[in-house]
Amino acid sequence: MGISAFLQQQDARSHGLSAVEVQNMLETYRCLTTHCLTTGDYLRPSKYTIETLTLYYFVERNVNIDISVSNWLLIGVIIRIALRMGLHRDPSHWPNIRPLQAEHRRRLWIILYQMDFFSSTQVGLPRIIKDSQCDTRPPAHLFSYDLGIEHDEIPPERLLTESTALLYIIQRDRIIRVTAEIYDIIEAGPPSPSAVATLNSKLQRAIDAIPAWLKYKPLEISIADNPLAILHGMFMDVLVQKAIYLLHRWSFMKGSSGEENAKSNDICITAALAILEHQRRMSEEVQPGGILFNIRWKVPISLNYEFLQSTMMLCFALSRFDDGNIGAGDSYSLHRRHDIVEALTFAKALWEKDADQLTEARRAAKAIEAVLRQDSDESSASTLATLDGGMLNPSVNISHAAGFLDQVPGDAAQSYFDSFNYEQTIALDPSFFTVETGNILEDFVPEQNQL
Repeated sequence: MGISAFLQQQDARSHGLSAVEVQNMLETYRCLTTHCLTTGDYLRPSKYTIETLTLYYFVERNVNIDISVSNWLLIGVIIRIALRMGLHRDPSHWPNIRPLQAEHRRRLWIILYQMDFFSSTQVGLPRIIKDSQCDTRPPAHLFSYDLGIEHDEIPPERLLTESTALLYIIQRDRIIRVTAEIYDIIEAGPPSPSAVATLNSKLQRAIDAIPAWLKYKPLEISIADNPLAILHGMFMDVLVQKAIYLLHRWSFMKGSSGEENAKSNDICITAALAILEHQRRMSEEVQPGGILFNIRWKVPISLNYEFLQSTMMLCFALSRFDDGNIGAGDSYSLHRRHDIVEALTFAKALWEKDADQLTEARRAAKAIEAVLRQDSDESSASTLATLDGGMLNPSVNISHAAGFLDQVPGDAAQSYFDSFNYEQTIALDPSFFTVETGNILEDFVPEQNQL
């Protein structure tokens, strides 16, 4: 009921309800959910405890859409309760668990694993789940009529070529597993070149294994595809780009000279530009007449975090260009300076739309404004230095900035960097459930024709 109220909140007018009415309804169901969990003694888990907690997490994650450690704490509680229930061990260890129940436990665990990954990388803190202590395998790709309580064995899986919600989750898990390994290693410090090479090979194999129907294709050639398949493909590409820049983050942050560091710099910039391109296309396609308009409520709110991270990466890169902190091998990245400015300019307009509702959007808009102003001043000063008596546009501000932070208006110089610590690996979010924003039941019971 809380999820239904949340979905109504996304388009209250079409339901003939005021925003206040829907908000009050949502708050009522949130409160009642906590009462139910407390009355049911959720710390002593029984049937449906994990399901209820997971649904509750979904509501909390979408209501509190600004980056917050509270979501990480909440998922930590849920994961520990799931560990107590043994969901981290494959049901095959217990012969008394029926096949249908076993598959349900596997589906719950894959959801929890992805929730843990996204919530942890969002705030740059360690994951709760330790892979070395878990052996639950992914769920089988089965339809609802393939397995029932009367079955003693799990039947053969359906083909992995058909686009379904469950199969999307299973395929996405393969990329997340590799990305989680990358995240764990880089959190411990700069990885060795051999570790980077090994992880890169693993990631590439996972990328190559993505089925054709799930690989992202430019919208111009996929306009006739199912809108949900298009959205899934876009998110998978965001996740892949995320994994790529996580792997090369340390070299990108150091910004020192050298062929390998220059390569990592180029890779990170390319990945960030690709993610912001998805932001631009999504913002266009959710408008009336767009490909994603009819499923706009499924476009995740917390996917903003991915866009936010990429925005800050490009701000950092452009700021470094303007400060002259680029190596001799960074000519390619410098060549992409125009692409960075263009992407940030568009992103700034999008962040400003949400600035009244989201603290992070407001900070992102201020950060971009500061970086673009510095870049404009640097470009103007460079142009002035190279012109020999030529005419300049009087509207161009040619004053040279004393520094990046000096460009930030008012007291924002101190505040907007508070949440953007470049030395911290804040990575992914697209909080698992908000990938399907509002349609969490599609993850638990993917569709009517699926188990």
